[in-house]
Amino acid sequence: MLKRPDAVLDLIDALTVAGHVESPVTLSEQTPFRRKFSMVYDTLSHAVIDLDGLLHALLDYQPGDSETIGGYEVYGLDATKDERPEAETLPERCSLKSQKDEPVVCGHKYSWLVRLVGWGTSWVAPQDTLRIDPELSDSQVGSQQVKEFAGRNPKPKVVVADSLYGNHIFLAIFLLIQNTFALVRMRSNNVLYEQPEPRQLGKKGAPKKHGAKFKLSSPARPADTAETFLLGSQTVHIQAWNGLHLKKLPKLIVRLLRVEFLKPDGKPRYKQPMWLLWTGSTAVSLQALCKMYLWRFAIEHMFRFLKQNMGLNSSRSNDLVATE
Repeated sequence: MLKRPDAVLDLIDALTVAGHVESPVTLSEQTPFRRKFSMVYDTLSHAVIDLDGLLHALLDYQPGDSETIGGYEVYGLDATKDERPEAETLPERCSLKSQKDEPVVCGHKYSWLVRLVGWGTSWVAPQDTLRIDPELSDSQVGSQQVKEFAGRNPKPKVVVADSLYGNHIFLAIFLLIQNTFALVRMRSNNVLYEQPEPRQLGKKGAPKKHGAKFKLSSPARPADTAETFLLGSQTVHIQAWNGLHLKKLPKLIVRLLRVEFLKPDGKPRYKQPMWLLWTGSTAVSLQALCKMYLWRFAIEHMFRFLKQNMGLNSSRSNDLVATE
Protein backbone atom coordinates (compact mmCIF):
# COMPACT_ATOMS: atom_id res chain seq x y z
CA MET A 1 0.00 0.00 0.00
CA LEU A 2 1.63 3.23 -1.16
CA LYS A 3 -0.91 5.86 -0.03
CA ARG A 4 -3.74 5.86 2.56
CA PRO A 5 -2.74 2.38 3.84
CA ASP A 6 -4.48 2.62 7.23
CA ALA A 7 -7.71 3.99 5.75
CA VAL A 8 -7.79 1.22 3.13
CA LEU A 9 -7.37 -1.46 5.79
CA ASP A 10 -10.12 0.14 7.88
CA LEU A 11 -12.40 0.08 4.85
CA ILE A 12 -11.63 -3.59 4.21
CA ASP A 13 -12.26 -4.44 7.88
CA ALA A 14 -15.60 -2.59 7.71
CA LEU A 15 -16.55 -4.54 4.58
CA THR A 16 -15.90 -7.87 6.29
CA VAL A 17 -18.40 -7.18 9.09
CA ALA A 18 -21.08 -5.35 7.09
CA GLY A 19 -24.17 -7.50 6.60
CA HIS A 20 -25.46 -5.71 3.52
CA VAL A 21 -23.71 -2.84 1.71
CA GLU A 22 -26.19 -0.43 0.12
CA SER A 23 -23.54 2.17 -0.72
CA PRO A 24 -19.82 2.67 0.02
CA VAL A 25 -20.48 5.47 2.50
CA THR A 26 -22.56 3.18 4.72
CA LEU A 27 -19.31 1.38 5.56
CA SER A 28 -18.44 4.41 7.72
CA GLU A 29 -21.13 3.23 10.18
CA GLN A 30 -19.28 -0.01 10.85
CA THR A 31 -17.18 -0.18 14.03
CA PRO A 32 -13.83 -0.99 12.32
CA PHE A 33 -13.99 2.22 10.25
CA ARG A 34 -12.51 4.77 12.66
CA ARG A 35 -12.81 7.83 10.42
CA LYS A 36 -15.46 10.29 9.30
CA PHE A 37 -17.91 9.23 6.58
CA SER A 38 -16.27 11.64 4.09
CA MET A 39 -13.09 9.56 4.26
CA VAL A 40 -14.76 6.64 2.44
CA TYR A 41 -14.75 8.31 -0.96
CA ASP A 42 -11.50 10.13 -0.17
CA THR A 43 -9.91 6.72 0.39
CA LEU A 44 -11.45 5.20 -2.75
CA SER A 45 -10.30 8.13 -4.87
CA HIS A 46 -6.82 8.78 -3.50
CA ALA A 47 -5.48 5.49 -2.16
CA VAL A 48 -2.53 4.15 -4.16
CA ILE A 49 -2.02 0.40 -4.21
CA ASP A 50 0.96 -1.55 -5.50
CA LEU A 51 -1.09 -3.54 -8.04
CA ASP A 52 1.75 -5.82 -9.09
CA GLY A 53 2.47 -6.67 -5.48
CA LEU A 54 -1.24 -7.20 -4.82
CA LEU A 55 -1.60 -9.63 -7.74
CA HIS A 56 1.38 -11.67 -6.54
CA ALA A 57 -0.04 -11.66 -3.00
CA LEU A 58 -3.42 -12.95 -4.26
CA LEU A 59 -1.58 -15.80 -5.96
CA ASP A 60 0.68 -16.59 -2.99
CA TYR A 61 -2.19 -16.63 -0.50
CA GLN A 62 -4.70 -18.77 -2.35
CA PRO A 63 -6.54 -21.12 0.04
CA GLY A 64 -4.27 -24.04 0.87
CA ASP A 65 -7.08 -26.55 0.36
CA SER A 66 -7.90 -25.37 -3.19
CA GLU A 67 -8.71 -28.43 -5.28
CA THR A 68 -7.38 -29.53 -8.65
CA ILE A 69 -8.85 -31.78 -11.34
CA GLY A 70 -6.63 -34.10 -13.33
CA GLY A 71 -3.56 -32.35 -11.89
CA TYR A 72 -4.69 -28.91 -13.13
CA GLU A 73 -5.59 -25.82 -11.15
CA VAL A 74 -8.93 -24.54 -12.49
CA TYR A 75 -9.69 -20.86 -13.04
CA GLY A 76 -12.90 -19.16 -14.14
CA LEU A 77 -12.99 -16.16 -16.48
CA ASP A 78 -16.07 -14.02 -17.02
CA ALA A 79 -17.28 -10.44 -17.27
CA THR A 80 -19.97 -8.71 -15.22
CA LYS A 81 -21.89 -5.50 -15.84
CA ASP A 82 -22.26 -2.37 -13.76
CA GLU A 83 -25.28 -0.66 -15.31
CA ARG A 84 -25.30 3.17 -15.11
CA PRO A 85 -28.16 4.15 -17.44
CA GLU A 86 -28.69 7.62 -15.93
CA ALA A 87 -25.01 8.62 -15.59
CA GLU A 88 -24.70 10.33 -18.96
CA THR A 89 -21.41 12.07 -18.07
CA LEU A 90 -19.74 8.93 -16.68
CA PRO A 91 -16.25 8.68 -18.23
CA GLU A 92 -15.75 5.83 -20.71
CA ARG A 93 -19.35 4.67 -20.37
CA CYS A 94 -20.26 2.18 -23.10
CA SER A 95 -23.05 -0.08 -24.29
CA LEU A 96 -23.31 -3.29 -22.28
CA LYS A 97 -25.33 -5.17 -24.88
CA SER A 98 -23.80 -8.58 -25.60
CA GLN A 99 -26.74 -10.56 -27.00
CA LYS A 100 -28.77 -9.75 -30.11
CA ASP A 101 -32.13 -9.47 -28.34
CA GLU A 102 -30.91 -7.62 -25.25
CA PRO A 103 -32.02 -4.02 -24.66
CA VAL A 104 -29.29 -1.40 -24.89
CA VAL A 105 -28.04 -0.40 -21.41
CA CYS A 106 -24.98 1.75 -20.74
CA GLY A 107 -22.38 1.53 -17.99
CA HIS A 108 -19.12 -0.28 -17.33
CA LYS A 109 -18.09 -3.91 -17.63
CA TYR A 110 -15.43 -5.71 -15.61
CA SER A 111 -13.48 -8.87 -16.43
CA TRP A 112 -12.72 -11.21 -13.52
CA LEU A 113 -10.25 -14.09 -13.31
CA VAL A 114 -10.77 -16.29 -10.24
CA ARG A 115 -9.38 -19.54 -8.80
CA LEU A 116 -12.10 -22.13 -8.29
CA VAL A 117 -11.51 -23.42 -4.77
CA GLY A 118 -13.80 -26.36 -3.99
CA TRP A 119 -15.67 -28.65 -6.38
CA GLY A 120 -19.40 -28.55 -5.61
CA THR A 121 -19.11 -25.22 -3.77
CA SER A 122 -19.25 -21.59 -4.87
CA TRP A 123 -15.99 -20.58 -3.14
CA VAL A 124 -13.56 -18.72 -5.37
CA ALA A 125 -10.32 -16.79 -4.86
CA PRO A 126 -10.17 -13.67 -7.12
CA GLN A 127 -6.86 -13.26 -8.94
CA ASP A 128 -7.39 -10.28 -11.25
CA THR A 129 -10.04 -7.72 -12.17
CA LEU A 130 -9.94 -5.28 -15.08
CA ARG A 131 -12.47 -2.78 -16.36
CA ILE A 132 -13.13 -3.49 -20.03
CA ASP A 133 -12.15 -0.49 -22.14
CA PRO A 134 -14.87 0.67 -24.59
CA GLU A 135 -12.43 0.09 -27.46
CA LEU A 136 -11.76 -3.53 -26.45
CA SER A 137 -13.86 -6.69 -26.29
CA ASP A 138 -14.33 -9.14 -23.42
CA SER A 139 -12.13 -11.62 -25.31
CA GLN A 140 -9.27 -9.15 -25.76
CA VAL A 141 -9.21 -8.14 -22.10
CA GLY A 142 -9.62 -11.75 -20.98
CA SER A 143 -6.70 -12.92 -23.12
CA GLN A 144 -4.54 -10.13 -21.65
CA GLN A 145 -5.42 -11.26 -18.12
CA VAL A 146 -4.67 -14.92 -18.91
CA LYS A 147 -1.32 -14.04 -20.51
CA GLU A 148 -0.20 -11.95 -17.53
CA PHE A 149 -1.43 -14.55 -15.04
CA ALA A 150 0.42 -17.33 -16.87
CA GLY A 151 3.61 -15.30 -16.35
CA ARG A 152 2.97 -15.11 -12.58
CA ASN A 153 1.88 -18.72 -12.15
CA PRO A 154 3.87 -21.46 -13.96
CA LYS A 155 1.77 -24.35 -12.58
CA PRO A 156 -0.41 -26.43 -14.97
CA LYS A 157 -3.83 -24.81 -15.09
CA VAL A 158 -7.05 -24.57 -17.06
CA VAL A 159 -9.13 -21.47 -17.77
CA VAL A 160 -12.84 -22.22 -18.19
CA ALA A 161 -15.11 -19.71 -19.90
CA ASP A 162 -18.53 -19.50 -21.54
CA SER A 163 -19.35 -19.17 -25.23
CA LEU A 164 -18.50 -15.46 -25.29
CA TYR A 165 -14.84 -16.54 -25.36
CA GLY A 166 -15.18 -19.27 -27.99
CA ASN A 167 -13.39 -17.32 -30.73
CA HIS A 168 -9.94 -16.87 -32.27
CA ILE A 169 -9.37 -13.54 -30.50
CA PHE A 170 -9.33 -15.17 -27.07
CA LEU A 171 -7.98 -18.60 -28.00
CA ALA A 172 -4.96 -17.29 -29.93
CA ILE A 173 -3.13 -16.56 -26.67
CA PHE A 174 -2.94 -20.29 -25.92
CA LEU A 175 -0.46 -20.70 -28.77
CA LEU A 176 1.97 -18.45 -26.92
CA ILE A 177 1.78 -19.47 -23.26
CA GLN A 178 2.95 -22.64 -21.52
CA ASN A 179 1.16 -24.84 -19.00
CA THR A 180 -2.14 -22.97 -19.46
CA PHE A 181 -5.07 -24.40 -21.42
CA ALA A 182 -8.57 -23.28 -22.35
CA LEU A 183 -11.86 -25.10 -21.92
CA VAL A 184 -14.58 -22.93 -23.45
CA ARG A 185 -18.16 -23.47 -24.50
CA MET A 186 -18.97 -23.22 -28.21
CA ARG A 187 -22.24 -22.16 -29.81
CA SER A 188 -23.96 -24.98 -31.69
CA ASN A 189 -23.94 -23.03 -34.98
CA ASN A 190 -20.13 -22.80 -35.07
CA VAL A 191 -18.04 -24.45 -37.78
CA LEU A 192 -14.57 -25.90 -37.25
CA TYR A 193 -12.24 -27.61 -39.71
CA GLU A 194 -10.44 -30.91 -40.01
CA GLN A 195 -6.72 -31.07 -40.67
CA PRO A 196 -5.88 -30.77 -44.40
CA GLU A 197 -4.60 -33.67 -46.45
CA PRO A 198 -0.80 -33.70 -46.86
CA ARG A 199 0.31 -31.88 -50.00
CA GLN A 200 1.20 -34.20 -52.86
CA LEU A 201 4.86 -34.47 -53.69
CA GLY A 202 5.85 -32.03 -56.42
CA LYS A 203 2.61 -30.03 -56.27
CA LYS A 204 3.14 -26.29 -56.49
CA GLY A 205 1.57 -23.58 -54.37
CA ALA A 206 1.06 -23.05 -50.67
CA PRO A 207 -0.20 -26.03 -48.67
CA LYS A 208 -3.84 -26.04 -47.64
CA LYS A 209 -4.68 -24.74 -44.18
CA HIS A 210 -8.07 -26.42 -43.79
CA GLY A 211 -9.58 -29.80 -44.40
CA ALA A 212 -13.27 -30.66 -44.48
CA LYS A 213 -15.78 -28.54 -42.55
CA PHE A 214 -16.97 -29.83 -39.20
CA LYS A 215 -20.40 -28.39 -38.37
CA LEU A 216 -21.37 -28.70 -34.75
CA SER A 217 -25.02 -28.91 -35.76
CA SER A 218 -24.34 -32.03 -37.89
CA PRO A 219 -20.94 -33.73 -37.33
CA ALA A 220 -19.64 -35.26 -40.56
CA ARG A 221 -17.87 -38.22 -38.94
CA PRO A 222 -18.23 -40.48 -35.90
CA ALA A 223 -16.62 -39.43 -32.65
CA ASP A 224 -13.07 -40.57 -31.93
CA THR A 225 -14.06 -41.62 -28.43
CA ALA A 226 -17.14 -41.62 -26.19
CA GLU A 227 -17.91 -42.20 -22.55
CA THR A 228 -20.98 -42.43 -20.32
CA PHE A 229 -20.68 -41.93 -16.56
CA LEU A 230 -22.50 -40.78 -13.45
CA LEU A 231 -21.74 -37.30 -12.16
CA GLY A 232 -23.57 -36.99 -8.88
CA SER A 233 -27.13 -38.04 -9.70
CA GLN A 234 -26.77 -37.11 -13.39
CA THR A 235 -25.96 -39.52 -16.20
CA VAL A 236 -23.61 -37.81 -18.65
CA HIS A 237 -22.75 -38.96 -22.17
CA ILE A 238 -19.74 -37.33 -23.89
CA GLN A 239 -18.43 -37.75 -27.42
CA ALA A 240 -15.04 -36.31 -28.45
CA TRP A 241 -13.50 -35.40 -31.80
CA ASN A 242 -9.76 -34.75 -32.09
CA GLY A 243 -7.63 -32.82 -34.59
CA LEU A 244 -9.91 -29.84 -35.29
CA HIS A 245 -9.20 -26.12 -35.55
CA LEU A 246 -10.88 -22.76 -36.00
CA LYS A 247 -10.76 -21.19 -39.46
CA LYS A 248 -8.83 -18.13 -38.25
CA LEU A 249 -6.59 -20.19 -35.97
CA PRO A 250 -5.34 -23.17 -38.00
CA LYS A 251 -2.23 -23.73 -35.87
CA LEU A 252 -4.18 -24.36 -32.66
CA ILE A 253 -5.29 -28.00 -32.79
CA VAL A 254 -8.18 -28.63 -30.40
CA ARG A 255 -10.45 -31.34 -29.10
CA LEU A 256 -14.22 -30.88 -29.36
CA LEU A 257 -16.62 -32.41 -26.83
CA ARG A 258 -20.35 -33.00 -27.20
CA VAL A 259 -21.91 -33.26 -23.73
CA GLU A 260 -25.42 -34.61 -23.12
CA PHE A 261 -27.24 -35.08 -19.82
CA LEU A 262 -29.54 -38.10 -19.96
CA LYS A 263 -32.87 -38.95 -18.36
CA PRO A 264 -33.33 -42.34 -16.62
CA ASP A 265 -34.75 -43.74 -19.89
CA GLY A 266 -31.59 -42.71 -21.78
CA LYS A 267 -33.15 -39.80 -23.67
CA PRO A 268 -31.44 -36.36 -23.65
CA ARG A 269 -32.58 -34.15 -20.79
CA TYR A 270 -32.18 -30.97 -22.85
CA LYS A 271 -33.00 -30.18 -26.48
CA GLN A 272 -29.47 -29.04 -27.35
CA PRO A 273 -26.19 -30.69 -26.31
CA MET A 274 -23.38 -28.64 -24.77
CA TRP A 275 -20.27 -28.23 -26.94
CA LEU A 276 -16.88 -27.66 -25.32
CA LEU A 277 -13.54 -26.82 -26.95
CA TRP A 278 -10.37 -28.07 -25.23
CA THR A 279 -6.87 -26.86 -26.17
CA GLY A 280 -4.91 -29.29 -23.99
CA SER A 281 -3.83 -32.91 -24.10
CA THR A 282 -6.19 -35.65 -25.29
CA ALA A 283 -4.92 -37.73 -22.35
CA VAL A 284 -7.13 -35.74 -19.95
CA SER A 285 -10.26 -37.80 -19.25
CA LEU A 286 -13.64 -36.71 -20.59
CA GLN A 287 -15.10 -36.89 -17.10
CA ALA A 288 -12.42 -34.51 -15.76
CA LEU A 289 -13.10 -32.01 -18.55
CA CYS A 290 -16.83 -32.13 -17.88
CA LYS A 291 -16.28 -31.46 -14.17
CA MET A 292 -13.96 -28.57 -14.95
CA TYR A 293 -16.54 -26.79 -17.08
CA LEU A 294 -19.47 -27.38 -14.73
CA TRP A 295 -17.33 -25.90 -11.95
CA ARG A 296 -17.27 -22.64 -13.90
CA PHE A 297 -20.69 -21.66 -12.56
CA ALA A 298 -19.10 -20.83 -9.19
CA ILE A 299 -18.08 -17.49 -10.68
CA GLU A 300 -21.76 -16.67 -11.37
CA HIS A 301 -22.58 -17.31 -7.71
CA MET A 302 -19.68 -15.03 -6.76
CA PHE A 303 -21.08 -12.18 -8.88
CA ARG A 304 -24.52 -12.56 -7.31
CA PHE A 305 -23.09 -12.58 -3.77
CA LEU A 306 -20.86 -9.55 -4.38
CA LYS A 307 -23.71 -7.54 -5.89
CA GLN A 308 -26.40 -8.48 -3.37
CA ASN A 309 -24.34 -8.45 -0.18
CA MET A 310 -20.98 -6.73 -0.69
CA GLY A 311 -22.07 -3.69 -2.69
CA LEU A 312 -20.13 -4.52 -5.86
CA ASN A 313 -22.22 -2.15 -8.00
CA SER A 314 -23.30 0.21 -5.23
CA SER A 315 -20.85 3.02 -5.98
CA ARG A 316 -22.37 5.88 -7.94
CA SER A 317 -19.26 8.02 -8.16
CA ASN A 318 -18.20 9.52 -11.49
CA ASP A 319 -14.56 9.03 -10.47
CA LEU A 320 -13.18 6.02 -12.36
CA VAL A 321 -10.59 5.40 -9.66
CA ALA A 322 -13.26 5.28 -6.96
CA THR A 323 -15.54 2.94 -8.92
CA GLU A 324 -12.72 0.50 -9.62
